[in-house]
Amino acid sequence: MRQESEQASQPTTDRPSFRRSLWMIQEVEHSLRLVPDDAERNYALALIHVMRGKFNDAIRSLSVAVEANPGHTQALWLLGEIQLKVGDYEKAAASLEQVVAQEPDNLTAITWLSLAYHSLGKKGKALDKQSVLQNLAPDLIVSRSSK
Repeated sequence: MRQESEQASQPTTDRPSFRRSLWMIQEVEHSLRLVPDDAERNYALALIHVMRGKFNDAIRSLSVAVEANPGHTQALWLLGEIQLKVGDYEKAAASLEQVVAQEPDNLTAITWLSLAYHSLGKKGKALDKQSVLQNLAPDLIVSRSSK
């Protein structure tokens, strides 16, 4: 039964959205042949890969984007999120630390970073980030002591 559900969730080539995503990949890859280290084009390609569930391909494209532009916080954030999802917690933490260094009030990045630290067993660092969240957005964070 599980095998059937996995097959049903796989994209088929006769779907218009699948054909469109293949077309988009071809167009972006063509433009990358002209300018291979373009951060925005690599970021765009990564977004397409994410839509298709191709996380390893997305990680490769995002890594090129970040190498081309280390200040590309959107690429760093997405890279950290994907690395967290695939279980590469060390790399996720490293990517998200860069986002938080550049955007110290980015609540989403701080939350994901706290989760990465927690997944690594670095409870102290995770709690530190939770404290930062509490200070930045006290109305959004419910502490255990207030229950």
